[in-house]
Amino acid sequence: MASLPAGKLPAELLRALLASLPAFDPSVVVGARFGEDAAVIDVGGPELLVAKTDPITFAAEDVGRYLLAVNGNDLATVGAEPRWLLVTALLPEGIPAERATEIFDDLRRACAEADVTLVGGHTEMTVGLDRPILVGCLLGTVPRHRLVRTSGARVGDAIVLAGGIAIEGTAILAREHADALCARGVPETVIEVAAGWLRSPGISVLPAARALHATGAVHAMHDPTEGGLVTALHELAEAAGVGLRIERAAVPILPECRAVCRALALDPLGLLASGALLAALDGVEVPAALDRLRAAAIPAAIIGEVVSLTEGRMFVEAGRVSPLPVFARDELARYLETR
Repeated sequence: MASLPAGKLPAELLRALLASLPAFDPSVVVGARFGEDAAVIDVGGPELLVAKTDPITFAAEDVGRYLLAVNGNDLATVGAEPRWLLVTALLPEGIPAERATEIFDDLRRACAEADVTLVGGHTEMTVGLDRPILVGCLLGTVPRHRLVRTSGARVGDAIVLAGGIAIEGTAILAREHADALCARGVPETVIEVAAGWLRSPGISVLPAARALHATGAVHAMHDPTEGGLVTALHELAEAAGVGLRIERAAVPILPECRAVCRALALDPLGLLASGALLAALDGVEVPAALDRLRAAAIPAAIIGEVVSLTEGRMFVEAGRVSPLPVFARDELARYLETR
């Protein structure tokens, strides 16, 4: 087999690996399946247990808030409320005790802010690391009659995007590669604004998911992460067994993102996009959903519709139809590899 680059496993390999897993436990409502964001387990009673694990491999500050956001986003997409967090902290040999204490304090503060209980985990000094790596396992609950699945999108649904493209990837580039951006003519004011996005608006989609879930009419939600918006659209379509018709001009690409991507020859639609949320819902319910998002000060736009599987996945731009592109890897990873 060929060696694999940094980033997500290739989609075909991941599908094959997931397909090899046995499915024999009837309490598993949603298990390991391509495109689904979190596991859902029936433990009896009126609520379902929802579980997700995700790591933080590069955040230098606000690690607690960051870890909760990347895990909480996947709980949010099924309509769950985060409640309990476990953390595995892999720390470099020789890390100062003060730094370990800072990480723990940051996790404790972030959990207190989010009303999540830090219930345990594991810590160790690990050979070969040049930075701390934190792996979160976040648990939450959702009423069994309010569960939302990525696979729930229906033909005729409108596709709504809450938030803008692409908050996380642009912020990382602005924070960690400001010199390269300045050298390519990006104004310092643009870099400064984008670098602050990890704090405000931040990458949590929980407020947007809550607003949409409260309508009682959302059929599917999915958060774009590695591979950007386009990869998330493919994942949503595959999970639901549907096609998509996306109006490219309707996608709200933030101006700072456009400037950063233009300077580095990157495509915003394939850039790490945590902070945005995709939702599929009946078209007649869209006005009420948009009103709820506006009331929560969350920008949103209708970017397309769900169509039949036979129609495929397509972009429409200026009346011309083309296949929805495929990003073999995230644009951020591609840029870092070429530096």
